[in-house]
Amino acid sequence: MTAISKDTATEIALAYREVETAEALLADILKGIKETHDRAPDIRDAFGRRREGLELGVPSGDNSRRCYHVPWSMCKPILETHIAHHRARIELLTAKAREEMGAP
Repeated sequence: MTAISKDTATEIALAYREVETAEALLADILKGIKETHDRAPDIRDAFGRRREGLELGVPSGDNSRRCYHVPWSMCKPILETHIAHHRARIELLTAKAREEMGAP
């Protein structure tokens, strides 16, 4: 058997990292919402400032754009979809890795 390519291995690792990060963020948000009885959770950034929602965007470069204060009510479906997307990607990449290894 041969090894899988470096690119496939990297893509699998990055997809797993996205799932882990999104699951942790989702858990924090859901815990915060539960503790505040469906009001905005008390989630703070690294500087201790309270955040009023998620940020979405392209973080840097000439084309950087950001949306600030994406409502907490939108976070759960966004993160659940993100997690499902990356889990599906892991399944596809696992099949690709098997192919690269010559496994049936």
